[in-house]
Amino acid sequence: MITITFSSRQEVMSLHKKLSLAKMKSLHMELKDQTLKIEATIKERTCRTELIKLFIDFIMDMFEKKWLVDILENQFYFKYPEEKEEILDIVYAIFDGEKEDLPDVEHLPNRREIIARDLDEIFLHSSTFSFESLKTFRLSKYRACLRRYVELAIDEYKLQQEYLTFVDKLRRIIRSYRSLHHTIYVLDDKPFRLFDENHKLIQNTHSIRSFYPLLKQWGIDAEPSILLTLIGLAPQYVNVYTDRPDTGMMRTLKHVFEERVQFFPRQKKISTEKVLNPK
Repeated sequence: MITITFSSRQEVMSLHKKLSLAKMKSLHMELKDQTLKIEATIKERTCRTELIKLFIDFIMDMFEKKWLVDILENQFYFKYPEEKEEILDIVYAIFDGEKEDLPDVEHLPNRREIIARDLDEIFLHSSTFSFESLKTFRLSKYRACLRRYVELAIDEYKLQQEYLTFVDKLRRIIRSYRSLHHTIYVLDDKPFRLFDENHKLIQNTHSIRSFYPLLKQWGIDAEPSILLTLIGLAPQYVNVYTDRPDTGMMRTLKHVFEERVQFFPRQKKISTEKVLNPK
């Protein structure tokens, strides 16, 4: 039998409810005031594993977001609600495996496994314990694990903010420049090839408007790229022929040029066929 004492009536009732809904055949409970007695065949691995899983779900549901917010506020000093929510969204995306491209994400510890190891040891060697002590001391590795997730999410959040600032500057540059062309056609080759509205290949793109030195006036220090070349040309419309519209560069073109840009399959045969097969 395991006896757990709680400092909060809400906590003990929530755990009791979760365990009751699980309907484990080998589990029997007795709830009195803020003490929960659990009778189960703890020595049996299958029973202990099932019980640990329920405890993990309870701990995560009850405390994980609160602890994440506490880390953000008291260890990294984020105070604004919108900032905290955006960072939390990234944390949960990492939890769900949606950010596998982030640096070092593959080295993050599995938070469920960390809790499971601590609970396994407690259930095997302690018949009585305080849940408050469990949260404060035994789950310290889990909370350190959460901090690592938060650190990675903050780094990603800062990169996103820098990216948004970069995109906003490029949009303002486009709006401030007189268009040199009505339409530019971009053929995704190696390297990219640009054609004007008359389907004529645009030469010497890197010297357009002596553009790159001007970027420093906007606080942008960037290497020459198809994106910055197009901004220098400042066309009213951009038609891009590519078979990889979801790459980072193509997404940035979309974000910067917004409704001005359209994407087509590289070999699309329309009135711009001369672009795809210039003579």
